[in-house]
Amino acid sequence: MRKATILSPTGLIILLVTMLVFPRCVLAQDNAKTLEEVLEIARRRAPLILSARARIEEAKGRLKGASIRFQQNPVIEADGGPRFSNSGSTADLDLSLSQDFELGGRRKARIAGAEAGVDREAATAQDATRRLLREVAASFLRGLAAQENMRLLAETERIALDFLRVAERRFAAGDIPILEVNLARTSTARARSASRIASAEYASALGELRVLLGMQPGESLAIRGQLSEEREYEIETLIAQASDRPDIHGLLAELHEAEADVRLGESFKKPDIGIAARYQRDEGADSYLGGLKITLPVFSRGQELTATGTARAARIRGEIEALRRAVHHEIRSAFDAYRSRLEAAQELAKGAIPSLDENEVLARRSYEEGEIGLVELLLIRREILETRLAYVSTLLDTRLSAVELEFRAGVLK
Repeated sequence: MRKATILSPTGLIILLVTMLVFPRCVLAQDNAKTLEEVLEIARRRAPLILSARARIEEAKGRLKGASIRFQQNPVIEADGGPRFSNSGSTADLDLSLSQDFELGGRRKARIAGAEAGVDREAATAQDATRRLLREVAASFLRGLAAQENMRLLAETERIALDFLRVAERRFAAGDIPILEVNLARTSTARARSASRIASAEYASALGELRVLLGMQPGESLAIRGQLSEEREYEIETLIAQASDRPDIHGLLAELHEAEADVRLGESFKKPDIGIAARYQRDEGADSYLGGLKITLPVFSRGQELTATGTARAARIRGEIEALRRAVHHEIRSAFDAYRSRLEAAQELAKGAIPSLDENEVLARRSYEEGEIGLVELLLIRREILETRLAYVSTLLDTRLSAVELEFRAGVLK
């Protein structure tokens, strides 16, 4: 007859904690977001993106004002009063209605400037989205790296505890001095400390993501993904796509706005006209008059608008040319950096990572059999851990380089 296994108090506590925590971990993993899902959430609800899009509506308000046919309202003037004479008194009345008109294409210039303002704000919103998505992606990837480091360091902590038990057993048997036991305890404490630091980095990355996404205080967030994902890019395709970057479009819209200001200034060199209709009642006699008003552009001829618009347009043309040259160099340098970091990660993946598990097993077996001392074992373990952490760091740098390359090329949007 098989005897029932009775758990110790410690084992019972561990079992209860596992039963309580494991369903939550599974649920969190089921709800974990990939990078693309997090980026899509940012596009929909990130406060910075929503604020930038709201500015477009503000610019459309200016367009509505510029589209009005008459910039000045009709004017009604009325004068009246009694007229006294020897023959008695009469009521006189003077009533007029006038309307001024702008000539010289002034309305078209205003509309063009307002439309350019809307385009500029739209480009600014797109550029804000591009920049925020870079920050979101970077925080997400740092979170993935911290998550992987937590896994590695948790395993390292477990193995360090096993080594400590082996050291304590061998010390009790008189095989090793107390120095090796102390070294094992130190190694275990360092493993615990490194594990806690990785947990702090993970919490910090998730905190950054929550802020960037505009999440509510009680809203949960978990992430999932692989740092080892590799992407292929064509440098010429990226350079061609970069011409559609929103910051370039923003400068082009500013240029159109400045050119519209120049046209608006030029329009003030042409006269404005106004027409009026007048009704008069004078000593009981009615009269109807029509009037014409011409504003002569003698002194104010739009000099300020023309001068500032011309200077601004010249400045923006220089900025556009400089930005296009800079974009070309940015993409090439970002592409080269990505390729170099990708090759570094591939070198570790092929030349170092496959043998680490075998080295770890061999080192542990050699220590348990007394073939090597604890100092040698700890050196081997440290080299294994540093190699694994270096691989994670290299993968992170590679993915961050890919994000930067997509950001520079305008692919991230």
